[in-house]
Amino acid sequence: MSRTKIFIALGGVALMAGAAGWACGLLTAPASGAELRRRLSWRAEEEWRTAARAGRAFVGRAVSRAKAELDRRQARVRETMAD
Repeated sequence: MSRTKIFIALGGVALMAGAAGWACGLLTAPASGAELRRRLSWRAEEEWRTAARAGRAFVGRAVSRAKAELDRRQARVRETMAD
């Protein structure tokens, strides 16, 4: 068999395997494409909201720690100046 015929045969087998995989995916999919996109969109938005909440909490803790550190340093400066 020539190389050309082998490549054509392999290409045909690859296309058939891809078509079979596509068909199996459609038959076993838990939801339609539109439903899957809706779920993925909802999940992405939920993760974004979760990340935003975590970011706000992180910034809030950082601000609180910075304020506490500034208060401690101001107290040390006042003590030093009082001496």
